[in-house]
Amino acid sequence: MTDEEKITTVKTLCGNDEEATDALVSVYLAKAEAAIYRRRYPFGLPSNPRMPEEYDMLQCELASRYFFRRGGEGEVTHSENGISRVYGSVNDEDLLMEVIQVARF
Repeated sequence: MTDEEKITTVKTLCGNDEEATDALVSVYLAKAEAAIYRRRYPFGLPSNPRMPEEYDMLQCELASRYFFRRGGEGEVTHSENGISRVYGSVNDEDLLMEVIQVARF
C-alpha cells in the first residue's frame, strides 16, 4: 500500500472527519509504524527497516485509533456530559499482538 493509499484508508476509517488532515494522518501513521517496529524488532532495528505489507492495514488501524484518542492519550476511562467511555487497552496490545517478532535479521 502506498503512503497515499494509507492516508485515504485512515481517513475512511475515521469517517472522513474533516479534522483528519493529510498532515495529521501522516503523523499518526508514522507513530503507528514506530509502534510496529518496536514490537517486531525488540532487540534493535535493522539498518534499513521496511514495513512488511502484511502490516499495512494494522498500521492504518493503529493510526485511526490514535486519531480517535487524541486529546485523551493515556486515559483508561473518560466521562463527559453524561457519556462515559472505557478503553480496553491504552497500550494497543490487542492490535500489536498480531506482529510477529524477529530475533535476528
